[in-house]
Formats: sequence, C-alpha cells, structure tokens
Amino acid sequence: MFGLRCQKTAKPVPLKDIDVHVDIVGYVSNVRSSLEYQNEEDSPMEAVFVFPLDETSAVYKFEAVIEGRRVIGKVKEKQKAREEYDDAIASGEGAFLLEEDDRAGDVFRCSVGNLPPKTSATIHLSYVVELPVEADSSVKFVLPTVLNPRYSSGAASAVYDDTDMAPAGAVVTSDLPYHLKLTVDVSSPNSIDKIESPSASIDVTYSGTSAKVTLKDDHKSDSDVELFVHYKDKHRPFAVTEQGQGTDGFMADHTAMLTFLPDLSREDLVANCGEFIFILDRSGSMSGGKIKNARETLLLFLKSLPVGCYFNIVGFGSQHESLFKSSQQYDNKSLKKACKALQKMEADLGGTEILQPLQYVYKQPAIAGHPRQLFLLTDGEVWDTQACVSEVAKHADSARCFSVGIGEGASTALVKGVARAGRGKAEFVSGTERLQAKVMRLLSCALQPTVTNVSLTWQLPDGVTAMSIPSTPPPIFSGDRFIMYAQLKGQIPVDATEGSVTLCGQMNDEEIKHSLSLTLKPQDQEMPSVEDSSEPPLHIHRLAAKTLVKELEVNMEKDGDNDESATDVGKKQIIDISVAANVVSKFTSFVGIDSERDEPIQGAMVRRNIYPSYRMAPRLCGGGPPPGVMMCSMAAPPPQGFRLRGGGPGPGGARANSGPSFKGAVKKGRMMKLKASAVPKAARVMRGGGRHESSEEEEDSPPPSTVIPLQLAEGSWELDDDLAAVLGVKLDKLKKECPVQKKEVWATVLALVWLHTKMADKKVEWQMLARKATAWLKANQQGWSADDVVGKACSILGSKVDPTVVFS
Repeated sequence: MFGLRCQKTAKPVPLKDIDVHVDIVGYVSNVRSSLEYQNEEDSPMEAVFVFPLDETSAVYKFEAVIEGRRVIGKVKEKQKAREEYDDAIASGEGAFLLEEDDRAGDVFRCSVGNLPPKTSATIHLSYVVELPVEADSSVKFVLPTVLNPRYSSGAASAVYDDTDMAPAGAVVTSDLPYHLKLTVDVSSPNSIDKIESPSASIDVTYSGTSAKVTLKDDHKSDSDVELFVHYKDKHRPFAVTEQGQGTDGFMADHTAMLTFLPDLSREDLVANCGEFIFILDRSGSMSGGKIKNARETLLLFLKSLPVGCYFNIVGFGSQHESLFKSSQQYDNKSLKKACKALQKMEADLGGTEILQPLQYVYKQPAIAGHPRQLFLLTDGEVWDTQACVSEVAKHADSARCFSVGIGEGASTALVKGVARAGRGKAEFVSGTERLQAKVMRLLSCALQPTVTNVSLTWQLPDGVTAMSIPSTPPPIFSGDRFIMYAQLKGQIPVDATEGSVTLCGQMNDEEIKHSLSLTLKPQDQEMPSVEDSSEPPLHIHRLAAKTLVKELEVNMEKDGDNDESATDVGKKQIIDISVAANVVSKFTSFVGIDSERDEPIQGAMVRRNIYPSYRMAPRLCGGGPPPGVMMCSMAAPPPQGFRLRGGGPGPGGARANSGPSFKGAVKKGRMMKLKASAVPKAARVMRGGGRHESSEEEEDSPPPSTVIPLQLAEGSWELDDDLAAVLGVKLDKLKKECPVQKKEVWATVLALVWLHTKMADKKVEWQMLARKATAWLKANQQGWSADDVVGKACSILGSKVDPTVVFS
C-alpha cells in the first residue's frame, strides 16, 4: 500500500480508527478527533502520524487515554517539549507529542511513544478554524486527508527511491488500514438551504436551523472531505462577544469576533491602471488537467485586463521564464504575443521553486502610476514556505500578492501565508471547482482601488478599551467577508449592555464607514463545548490568539533580517500567547507524560509511521516523500549523478549534481527525454515572447471554440472568418445583415450575445471582459440603437437576450 511504511518490518501500522465530530456554527467550525492506536506487537512502540491541517487552525486540545489513565497535554516551548518527550521515553514512561512542522504551518506530527505491547491508546485532538465563504455565498468546510509530497531544494534534502513510482498522470492512494467516521452538526440562527459535497458520499438530515451530516459506508478516504453549507440568510455582518476566563492574561478579557461585509461596488471605482504579473507554477506536478485549466484561466485573465495597464507572465519550476524582459503595456500587439506563448505553455520546468521567481519579480523596476499586483498560481507542493512568505512580506508596501492553491493537498501555509503577507487574498480550487472563476474573482479584487487609512472606531463605556486583533485590519474588498477580533479590556459596568464599532477608511479620497452593534454581555455559547469538560470552550479567544500569532509571524518575517532583537521579541510574544491560550504554534508543542504508570515500560521501542492518503504527481524518478513527512527506510538510490529533492521534480525536471544539463534518464525500461528548457538558468524568456522568438509560433493555431480568444485588447471583436466560425454563421451573411456602419460594433454585439447565450452558466468567468466590451460599445455608440442591434444579433444567432443585460 502506498504511503504506508514501517521502519523495520512490514507489520500493520497501529492506527485503527479515527472518529471526527465537527460542529459548524455560522462561519466557524470546531473539530474534535479521536485516534485509536493499537500495539499488536511484542515490544513497546512509537507510532508517528503525520497529517495536514489548515494553517489557520487553532489546535487547543491534545490528550490521551491509555489503560484507563487520562494524560492531558500542555503547550510548552517546542524544544522543551521535545526534551520532556525524549526524557520520558528514555525513562520507560509513555509520552505523547504534537507539533507543527518547522517548515510548514499546515503539517502536524503526532507521536505516541512507548505504547506498551498489546495495549491501545486513544488520542483526542481538537481545533477550531474560520470557514471561508465561496463566490456563491456558501461556507466551505474541508477535512484534509490528502498530504501531497512537497518539493525542497535545500541541501539537507534526501535521495529517494522510486519503488512506489506511479505511471505518468496516475493518482496513487492507499487503502487506509484505519476506519474514518465523520459526523458534522451544522446550526445557524437562520434556516439552512442545503449542504452538498463534490468529493464525499454523504447522508444529510435537515431540521430547520440545524442539520446532521454523516459519511456513507461506501465513502473512500482517498481525497479531502469537502462540505459546502448554503444558508438562506446570506451576507449578514455581525458581532459576538465571548466571556473571558480567569483573572489575568490573554484568556481573561472578554473577546469579540467582528464580521464585516463591506459593499463598495461602483463601476467608477474600478481601476484602469496597474502592473499585473501572473506567476504560474509550471512544475511537473502541474501536468495534465492542472496546466490545461491554468492556460484557459490565463486567457481569461489577459482578456479582462484594463486598457493602458502593464502586464507580464512568469512561469516557474526548477528555473523560471518570463514572457517579457519587463512588463509591457497592454495593447493588441503585446496581447497577441502573450496568447501565442500561452498556447504552448506546458508543465515542463521541473521541480517547484517559488522563491527565485518571486525575487526576480520584486527586483524589476516599478512603473510610476501603476501599482504592482502579483497573482501566484500553484499546487503548493513545496517546503520552503517560510522563505517565500518572508520575501512577500518584505515587499508588501510596494506590491499586493494574490494567490490560488490548486488541487487537494495544496499547502495552506504557502497559499494563505503569501496572501496574508502581501495584503491580498487567497483562493483554493479542488475537485470539480473551476479555476477560472476563482482567479477572476481575485482579479476583480485587484482592480478595486486600495482602501487606505483603515481603522476601527469604538463606542464603549467609560473605562473600557478595545485592542484590535490583528492590529492592522486585513485588506478590504467589496462584498468580501473579513473577520477581526478584539479584546475588551477594563471593567464593564453592570448596566452596560451595548456598544458599537465602526470600520473607517478612504478609497479614492472618498470616506467609507461601516458600523456594527456589539453586545457587551457575552451571549450564550452557541458552539458546543468539548465533551467531558466543564470548562467553557473559548473558541473565539483561541481564534483570536491564532490570528495574533499569525500577525506576529508576518512581522517577524519583515523585520527578522534587519533586527535580530525584534525576532527574539516576536518569538517570545508568540510563545507567551500560545501557552496562555493553549494553542500550538511554530515555536510551541503539546506534550503529555504518562507518569502514573506503576512500573516502567520494558523492552526496546520500535517505530511505526502512519500517513494520510498521498496524491503523487508524476515524476521522472524519485517517487518518495518529502523530508520530514514520510519517515521511512529507503531502498537503493537512483542512478549516480541524480539528486531528487523533496517530492522530486516532474517530467523534464530532474537535475544532476554537476554539469549544466543532461539529455535523459532511463526509468523502468523507458526513456524520458528532457526538453532544452530544463537546463537551469537564472531567468529565461518564454518561448513565443521576448528574446527567444521561435519559428514554432508561426505554425497554425487550432481554431478557437469560443469568442473569448478573439477579443482585442480594447474590448472589441473583429468581423472575420474566425468569429463567424465560432458563431456558426457564414461571414458573408454576417456582413450582409450588419445594421451599423462600423463592423467592429456589430461583431462585438454578436460576441456578447453569444456569451450570454452559450456561456451563461459561466458568466462569473467572462463578465469582466464583457464589461470592457460594453464600455467600448458605449464609447462608440453613434447613430445606432442598442435595442435594434442586439435584436438583430439575436435574430441571426437564434437567441433571446435582453439588450439591457448586454449593456448593463
């Protein structure tokens, strides 16, 4: 079975059952997991389970039950926790350790040490996490079960064998030796419209404002479990207050959760300038459907850019290529060159090294009057997330960064981390979701003018103050929900029940304000508390603590290179908050010691590793896991001269230890040749653009299947054979029936009617390019009526489209 290895023997791994209970209340989920381990061997065992979690998850509980004894884990500084764990193992005591991976905040490692022979232990793990809102206003919950092997270019990378190598394009998963049970309780102050899952086989029982979801018996744990919850009452800002616990420290103050949904949408506030740089992952793991969707998405992206802006495309793998030496002004010439290069773009650049293209982009001179906007599109299969986030954070004042994670197992630490550091927004695409819609949603956000001077103004009783978390509000985008927290400090008077908070800012010299009422007396706890616990759950406090920790991490990334003392101060702050809130962080871990056992555990301890499902990208060779995740014994090394790092590069991506290039490698009896583009170089220019013009670009391109590739930069279409072929009407007839003097006007109306008829279900993807076309039509509306021309186009195409819809 792929993804399952024992260090010394092939005996079954000891994880038997995982029972997960989820409570979803509004925009927050509380997840309680129980993992049952069984040591069926004759020696004590250390079981190590590596699993993914969203990097914003606040893990607040870790305890074990063994032979009737309850061992409660406590958060401690990471090195101290490791030492206590090791000391306990050496002393013959049972021990339990849960820690965040040093390199990626979305990978966790659970160690159960000195599990006695023929004994079972149950680990209880709980975390709380904010839920994202999708474009259709549904709330998305994901239970990660897939952890992709990740690429690393570090010197400490290991060499891996290809024993479990999959054929190119195949998806390899494991028949898990443990049983997954999942129950989800959903509740809302208002009715639930529906709950659906594109990836899991589920049963749903509805009961007004609540619902229960369970997995069907035939569910296979070979993909992440995704649920989309549709509430009937959408887009409702709100605030909720949670009572503190104790007399001092982070958890003692009342804490408020504030949810804003600002509506700033106005056509006159859409920017028509900017420098837009699309940074596209072209590593081997992006092959197949991923790169195809990326090409289609880039086409929409290019066609939707405003006239007069600047743009560039940078593809990356083991090396990177840029479409132009520097960003070019957006016009028909540059657009045509970009579209030609796009047709031949493949996942052929090797491994996944994101840092170098980011550095390359940031080194490019800024263009006056055109704010820089980056769009990073990747499957996130890398380990050096911290370096990438740090690089983005350093340049956050000069460039916004938006990001899209593609596929199950994409690193939330990377995708969310760079967006948070770059004051942008992150999206994820998996299953049947369309990448195009997510990227266009980000472009829509990027075209909105930046809201500046953002602050919160509070109306609170005398003696009560609010500390906002994060201290700087996140970026504001029209119609996009964002959450903040606040600690209410001071004694709240007995008769004070209400307060308010106002979100203030400026956009294009226009003042904006959005207010929320705030109940100062804590509401009844809607989120169920932890089972068998009399303590309040304090979920809002823990989410606030995690948010503050993430803000401090970004600040450390910005200041760390220049101020070592600032790094030390930031680290201490994170440790203090983490310990106070009992929430694990990159500098802390949960540790629990079974010190009540009557006698030490005897015998040499063996180690067993348990892994979640793995989706393996096709690779030239070296199909093994990333360092620190699949901790297994390795077989014979690959051929001399090959060093594969992390998950290994994709087709055309393996690199020699020395020498500038190589022509190919034998893989299981077949030769896989590398393209010339696999030769490392600091920065290439894409084939079809810039220095390396190729005769290949003069070859005939396949005919378009939609009108989108035919649109010109200014938004119009030409009346030609290509358009006629897509419309399915002979060009002579179109010319004969033309009701206006300017044929481009007629062609543009025809194209818009076709879009509204043939691609109405994908309007979110093309509405921005249609808006550009409509603006061009209005600028050229002389001597013709919209009703007449649209009516004529509908007659020719056999469609029925309201002219007001086309010109809205």
